[in-house]
Amino acid sequence: MRTNKFTAFLVLVIALWSGCYEPQDGCLDLEAVNYNFEADNNAPEECQYPELRIQFTHQYSTADTLYNFRLRDSVYLDAAGNPFTVNAFTFFISDFELQRTDGTYLNIEEELDLYLFNTNGDIILQSVPDNFGLVTAGNSNVIGLGTLREAADLQSLRFFVGVNGQANVSIADSIPAAHPLGLTDSLLYFNQDSGYVYQFIELFRDTTAADTIPEQLRVGTFANLQQVALPVVGEKIPGFNLKVVIQIDYRKWLEGINVVTDSKAELQQKIVGNTAEAFSLKEIVLE
Repeated sequence: MRTNKFTAFLVLVIALWSGCYEPQDGCLDLEAVNYNFEADNNAPEECQYPELRIQFTHQYSTADTLYNFRLRDSVYLDAAGNPFTVNAFTFFISDFELQRTDGTYLNIEEELDLYLFNTNGDIILQSVPDNFGLVTAGNSNVIGLGTLREAADLQSLRFFVGVNGQANVSIADSIPAAHPLGLTDSLLYFNQDSGYVYQFIELFRDTTAADTIPEQLRVGTFANLQQVALPVVGEKIPGFNLKVVIQIDYRKWLEGINVVTDSKAELQQKIVGNTAEAFSLKEIVLE
């Protein structure tokens, strides 16, 4: 009799508990960064998918020391020992891609709609992978390039310093201002024919005169587009954001310049020639 009473009580408790339980909705996609193993019902609209994130660190090396690269308040020496300061250093990146060990490349899922003029002068719509960024020296904020779900063993990465392809000849004022290619600074754009300023640099050649006007370098056109390719040892795993940390050594980028004798054209030529050597992979982080 006592056992029967206990069994009846247990059944009652389970029934009451079951009646109070409400099934939980959540993301049940294993590729999502917010996969919820406690969810009962799948809610696809709640799923958040992995992102490719890029972070640049800004350094300046000497023979035995690596310093943080600073604008305006730090004095550097050129190849001839002449002092100079850097007032501004901004550049675009485009076509950022990660390569698998089988030689194929991972693709960002988002696309950017571009409006272009065709050969007849008509405006046409073209979509391209949206993997652009705008980088300013001294700013190490993480740049979110877009959704990257694919898993892969990685062997290299590559990107252009500048704006590659049709994006450079698009109708720039049709791109949203919040986008890296949005026209928020006239100094970073030439015109419809030449497109964007790939590298914008201001140097003070004379560090002693209080009223010095900086030498303004605006590098652009496809001839000055430079591709960076770096080896990678790492893995992209489903369900995790991938952050790629890239170190910039501005001494290498400014290698060989002479701020006293070089013309503006010579400064630009040397800087463009040095571009690819200034970058190195620091680390890859799963987040």
